[in-house]
Parts: sequence; C-alpha cells; structure tokens
Amino acid sequence: MLRKMPFIFALLLFSMGAFSQPSVFSGRVSKINKKAKLLRLKIDFANAKYLKDQDRLEFWNESYPEKRCLAYVEARSSEYLLLKVPQYISCVNDVYLTVGSLLMLSSSDLKKSLMVGEELVDILLKKRMALHAKMLRHQRALDQHVEKMDAVNKRYEVLRQKLEIEWQKELALLEEDKTEVYMSYKHSQARLYELEHKLQKYRIEDENLTEDRWSLDPKLYFKK
Repeated sequence: MLRKMPFIFALLLFSMGAFSQPSVFSGRVSKINKKAKLLRLKIDFANAKYLKDQDRLEFWNESYPEKRCLAYVEARSSEYLLLKVPQYISCVNDVYLTVGSLLMLSSSDLKKSLMVGEELVDILLKKRMALHAKMLRHQRALDQHVEKMDAVNKRYEVLRQKLEIEWQKELALLEEDKTEVYMSYKHSQARLYELEHKLQKYRIEDENLTEDRWSLDPKLYFKK
C-alpha cells in the first residue's frame, strides 16, 4: 500500500496542477464564414472537453492583447472549435482576423467548469484511493487463502498418510483372520471327512436280510 501512495499523490498533484492553470488557450483560424459570423479554430487544448455550447469567450491577437472580442461556443470537436462572433465587423478590424491567424482565448465559463471538474476529480481520486486500498485488502485475503489452502492440504496429507497406514494394518489383520479361519475350516472339514469315513466303516445295519424282488407284484416280495 505504501509503495502505491507516491503514484496516487503524483496523480493528485498533476491533476491539481492541470486545473490550476489559467483558463487561457490558443487556437488557429482555419475557416471564416463572414455571412454567418462564424470562426472555426484548430485547437490543441487538453481541457477543451470542458467547453460547452453557448459558453462565453473572449479572444484577441497576441500582438494586441488590449483589443478583445466577444464570442460564444457554437460547437466543438476534439480538434476544432466553432465560435459565433456577434460583433464580427468590429472584431475583424480590432483583432485582424484572417485564416491562419493565431488567437488567444479566455473563458470565465470554462474557468467555472474547470473548478467543478477539479472538485469531481478530487472526489474520484479519493474514491480511487479507497477502492485501491480495498483491492489490496482483497488481494491480501486471496494470498492468505492460498496459504491457508496449502496449510490445510499439508495437514490433511499427514492425516491421509496416517489413515493409509492404519487402513493397511486393518486390512493385514483381516487377511490374517481370514487365513486363520480358513485353516480352521479346512482342519474341521478334514476331521469331518475322517469321522464320516469311520461312521460309514462301522455302520450297523438294522436287518441282515434283504428284500428279494423276483416278481413284479410287490405282494410276492420276500426277504432272504
């Protein structure tokens, strides 16, 4: 934040310096309309954007600053200024208007507009400083968020590794239990087979006689 302050103060001083200049500028006559009493001036004036239609101006020839004429703004572009000159005839004689003449101009309306603009720029600069400070706070919060994310990831990576180890241990124990139970099962199965074999071997029949089925008629069966 402190590193940004010189730039902001420099911008503030530059803006104040620009507005503290007198509302005087120059323009070169590029066209004259005698019938309509209009002058078109070629201008190169950064603050020309503050000139409005019907703003009152005075203009004069730099060689004769005491002889001044009144004019009003009819239209303005980024490069040209169109002026209405009510007292055109007298101004031609006093100021020596010709195409190519360099005129000096001044406007109290422009001065007022510049003062309003200065106040506006001052407000905007304060808002800019406030927004810049807010942006820096957000930037710090974002940087801290990344750091916090890294810390959380590292902490849970350790926990994940511990859980992985415990998981593998539990699986190993389950595998041991399975092996032990399987061995017990096979042992019990072998003993059961052995017991079944002995039962079959020592089995005692209920009768020693068998039924002789020499006829299709069951009534004729007998034991022998």
